Amino acid sequence: MSRPEHWWAVLLLLLAQGAVAQPWAVGLRGHYGFLWPHRPASWVLVEGHGAAVELFLERRLPGDRPWQRHYRAPSFGVGLLYADLANPARIGASLRLLPYLHLPFTRGQRGDLGMRLGWGLGYVAHRYDRRANSKQIAIGSRVNTAIQIMLAYRHRIGRTELSAGLGIDHWSNGSFALPNLGLNLLSASLGVARALGPVRPYVDVPDSLPLERSRREQSVVGAMFWSETGRPGSGRHSVYSLIGQVQWRLTRKSALAAGIDVFNKGALCTDHPELDGKGRPAFTQAGVHGGYALLFGRGELFLQMGAYVYTPVPDEAAVFHRLGCRYRIARRLLAHLALKSHFAVADHWEFGFGYRWS
Repeated sequence: MSRPEHWWAVLLLLLAQGAVAQPWAVGLRGHYGFLWPHRPASWVLVEGHGAAVELFLERRLPGDRPWQRHYRAPSFGVGLLYADLANPARIGASLRLLPYLHLPFTRGQRGDLGMRLGWGLGYVAHRYDRRANSKQIAIGSRVNTAIQIMLAYRHRIGRTELSAGLGIDHWSNGSFALPNLGLNLLSASLGVARALGPVRPYVDVPDSLPLERSRREQSVVGAMFWSETGRPGSGRHSVYSLIGQVQWRLTRKSALAAGIDVFNKGALCTDHPELDGKGRPAFTQAGVHGGYALLFGRGELFLQMGAYVYTPVPDEAAVFHRLGCRYRIARRLLAHLALKSHFAVADHWEFGFGYRWS
């Protein structure tokens, strides 16, 4: 029977080998900026400049998969951010915890310029309250989703990496609870990270393998969730989405898509009393959309724009947008997560599954 110290020796050896191959790095980033009121009504919340501090853990992906080579060995990380949005009475402290990818546009021996994309959970200390916090017109829930988009330049000196970025952090609940104009921290940032092991220089290996996915793919997705529209406290209603789509792959990293949409949104009756007493088929809308996607092996991140071709009553706008991701969980099955909006106003979440074929 092996002695305990033998197991510790094996564990330390494995960790050391992993560190030499692709070491994790621990970093700290400071943000300074302001609350960006993307809707005129949000100006009431702006009282000064905001600051934030972020602790993150990051690792460069090994580049052993085709999609990782397409993006010049991107990095995966998790960031915890604490933000002071300069309005302690109405907003208070804001937190977010999100996984992210850093995708290099250009990469040299010591530095790279790229985009960080993250999506996770957010927390806002003070939400809207009709009596106690009626001027908090941006967020109607404490627990929200959090999204980050940041352009960053990073320069490595040995195991230390210095970075500078310009980005936006967004907190929103997707109209699950009104109000939901959302909070946006637009900031410049400086960061420093220290690798926990020797850093291997990046070596660009051209990918000559055939594409891992077909040039054209068809899919049908069914999704649902709940939403609230009109005024706070008007009640949540279920919403269903049926999405048919054709996607054409343009390059190893990108694709275009076009499709048709059918929505059945119970919240339409909130703003339109003429629909009261009618059955759910009366709440059906139809639309068409086009979109663009970034591809990551089995997964993708997409942005779409669509227009209603039929709606029983006017909605928030004549056009809609969809930001989301899909993951191919099996040969024919895929998972779908998206946020549908009307310009900067969230409409509803979509959680669902679909069938695909080539």
